[in-house]
Amino acid sequence: MTPKYDYVVCSIEESNDLDILTIDELQSSLLVHKQRMGRHMVNEQALKVTHEIQLGERGGRSNFRER
Repeated sequence: MTPKYDYVVCSIEESNDLDILTIDELQSSLLVHKQRMGRHMVNEQALKVTHEIQLGERGGRSNFRER
């Protein structure tokens, strides 16, 4: 796995006994992490779009400068 997933590897290692962890359990754990990452990415994209829309409505200016 790439370094991007180091935190996932650490999480799995810390929360499981690797001597008895089955391939099915490992795969299930990886799928759960993948699903969570997907949800976070969708939420981040929604926030970014909302922010860009708000900037567009203000003409790209910050409220701070307008006060």
